[in-house]
Amino acid sequence: MTDHQSLPTALSIGRLVRAGLAPRLLSSAVILSLAGCAAMPVAGPMSPQIAKEADSEAPPFLLVQVDRITLTALSHVAAEGVMPLATPEPPPVVTIRVGDTVSVTLWEFGSGLLGPLGVSSSVALGLVGAQSATVPVQTVDQSGTILVPFAGEIPAAGQTTRQVQRAIVAALRGKANQTQALVQVVQSTDNAVTVSGDANRPGRVPLNRTGTRLLDAISQAGGTTGKARDMLVQLTRGGVVRSVRLVDLQDNPPQNIFLVPGDLVTLAQEPQTLVVLGATKRNQEVVFTKSRVTLAEALGNGGGLSDQIADPFGVYVLRYEPVDVAKSLRTSSLPDYLTAGAQVPVVYQINLKSADGLLLAQSFSMRDRDVVFVATSQTTQLSKLTQLFNNIVSIGNSQTTQRFTD
Repeated sequence: MTDHQSLPTALSIGRLVRAGLAPRLLSSAVILSLAGCAAMPVAGPMSPQIAKEADSEAPPFLLVQVDRITLTALSHVAAEGVMPLATPEPPPVVTIRVGDTVSVTLWEFGSGLLGPLGVSSSVALGLVGAQSATVPVQTVDQSGTILVPFAGEIPAAGQTTRQVQRAIVAALRGKANQTQALVQVVQSTDNAVTVSGDANRPGRVPLNRTGTRLLDAISQAGGTTGKARDMLVQLTRGGVVRSVRLVDLQDNPPQNIFLVPGDLVTLAQEPQTLVVLGATKRNQEVVFTKSRVTLAEALGNGGGLSDQIADPFGVYVLRYEPVDVAKSLRTSSLPDYLTAGAQVPVVYQINLKSADGLLLAQSFSMRDRDVVFVATSQTTQLSKLTQLFNNIVSIGNSQTTQRFTD
């Protein structure tokens, strides 16, 4: 019931008072006002309304009372991150590709095929009596081969350096004495990943033959331009996109997966935020100033609960949880329609009327895009109704006084 709606009612009752009918109808007016109490302005649903929705035949969300069992269950929840894209250990085998530039160095024992070519002696390497020759750096052509003197065209694309080395030695068998070969990739075009976004040196990062992990690539790109707590790492592989917070990546080594050629790593400075609504002293968006923020800290950023209107029993955190997490929060089965998607709407309720509730709030970790809502106390609505009734009586009395004066 709004103020502009209550004014006509007050004037009408004033007329009844002036007509001498107030004693019989004032009580009826109070009853009608009570019936309209639910229509009074309120900053969101009150606790009974939320409980009623949660207990309905088709609840639109899962209502969970926060206790230590709930906190334990949530402590085991890890961000999905990039793990679904992880490659099995050991790191993926990196092969030579078309467009890569490679160098080939050959060794031969004694004076044989390399004797006439003899560009250098291998005494410095401890190979007394061995001769060596280096084939000029060349690019793997479109046919996927490289040219090695006396060995001919050697397949290289799709092969590892060791496989190419064995192929060269096999091709020179019978032409040189105890030949050895060393193949090195000087520059790779496809065996690389791209690091873009908020990196100090965005661009292509070559993959090491021993494997390059996600944090390695970010480091080779010069690191990030912002703070780790505000940085979102996005990995795109084969059209599939996964994201993880940089702080979670640093704290959770299994998330630091090996990269494969063609991966796109995007760094985006996206601070984590939550929204505080309802019966607090300040309704606002709160930006995380550190990697972990608790419910108590979030409420503190909102100025705390309003002493005059807040319901300390009705402090809620609204978020979407993965299906398996939602199922772990209760023993009974969830409705099928709530588990039809990848995320389940969950409303956590915590009682700040007790000291234990305050301790729980200090341990309840907030997440990016959470909504904190503090319900309005029912006594506040009753106070509004009392004020309205006093206004009605005041108008009635003033009308009665005017009648006797007239």
